[in-house]
Amino acid sequence: MQAIVLDVLLIFPDLLERGFNPRGGIGLDLLMSLDSTVFLFLLVCLIYGSSSCIIGQLPRLPIVADAADRQLLCKGKLILNNLRQEDP
Repeated sequence: MQAIVLDVLLIFPDLLERGFNPRGGIGLDLLMSLDSTVFLFLLVCLIYGSSSCIIGQLPRLPIVADAADRQLLCKGKLILNNLRQEDP
């Protein structure tokens, strides 16, 4: 689930670039900074996850794992509510 959250994170800079399409100035500088920040965050996640797997531990990325847990919790609640409504 953490991989899905990281994959979604990769989409945001592209969406901003397509939506605003800055050609220069401070908008382009902000977009380049966002791209660099996302790349650096993903690189750190890759290094942390790989090294955790090498030493035999389950990698739990701090920000990403919390977001993945929230999604699973919301989906679990939704499924439970649907099951409760179906039971007579």
